[in-house]
Amino acid sequence: MLDRLKTPAEAAEILHISRSTITRCKNMGAPVRYIGTCGRKYLIDTEVFAEWMNAQGMKEEPEKARQISMLELRARRHSLCG
Repeated sequence: MLDRLKTPAEAAEILHISRSTITRCKNMGAPVRYIGTCGRKYLIDTEVFAEWMNAQGMKEEPEKARQISMLELRARRHSLCG
């Protein structure tokens, strides 16, 4: 189990993302394992982290794919034209 845990820099390299993205995801609730008593250092299981990132992407997908109805298009056109 401990051999699967990586430092944030190692995890960023494995996942092909930036170290900043790792930090942003951690702040958004990504699963990490804190080490030490101060809570600043942490390790990442890259498989679990990647699954969490994919789940976050799936949450946003339906919103992106939403089709605009004809009534919404009409209302937008009228609001732009006056």
